[in-house]
Amino acid sequence: MNTNEKPQIVVTGPDSSGTTAWLFTSLSIRLAGGVPVRVTPSKFDHSLEYDGYVIGGGSDIHPENRTQSPLPKVNRSIWLKIKESLMYPMEFLSRFTKGNFDKARDDMEIAFIDYAIENDKPILGICRGHQLLNAALGGSMYTSTLPLLKDKPRIRSPFPRKDVIYVKDDSLIAEIAGDDPIHVNAIHSQAVAEPADELEITAKEKAGLNQVLESANSDKVLGVQWHPEYLVYMKTHRNIFRWLVEEARNENLK
Repeated sequence: MNTNEKPQIVVTGPDSSGTTAWLFTSLSIRLAGGVPVRVTPSKFDHSLEYDGYVIGGGSDIHPENRTQSPLPKVNRSIWLKIKESLMYPMEFLSRFTKGNFDKARDDMEIAFIDYAIENDKPILGICRGHQLLNAALGGSMYTSTLPLLKDKPRIRSPFPRKDVIYVKDDSLIAEIAGDDPIHVNAIHSQAVAEPADELEITAKEKAGLNQVLESANSDKVLGVQWHPEYLVYMKTHRNIFRWLVEEARNENLK
């Protein structure tokens, strides 16, 4: 790649909806100096060669493409549910939407994940993409975070409403985001359980849910449970996309 050329970063998404996430993700990549390329199942031509990859958020992973970890049985009170709904309107509205699957998207994204890992290309998994990255490599997931939170309300907001703390020294995410806890948003209802053999958990939220995945063997693999694209106004989250674009650029200059 010519030093004046900008690295091309594929951004995966669904055929329908996903426009808001695409706009914010593409903005974040452009601000970092890259060129975003949107790829959805209907537009996927099986070309896998890009400089970097963003596996985005969206629908739940199809059961055929994940291993489910057992959840504890917890009775959550009606008052807790009311509190959740009042504090976080997105949580209330989510009760009226049925989770769906997009297996064609799963299969497309797994192909990108496999290619990126095999060729040591930088890849960023966001929310659903974070979970699929782990699932594709053999890890397991929780299909609901509610039993894990027990008597704590589930936070669901595009704005930073929770803190993520590091659980491993000298992690990639700490190098990218700095030493302080990361203020993050939360739009998810599922979570990574056991990491794949070649991945490790490097940060969690205070309630214990896993928030960051990294490769144990490479500095080019990162999964985050939150949506950094919606926090583009915060330098910490812009740095995540800057890391991706710089790694893509450096790889092509070798």
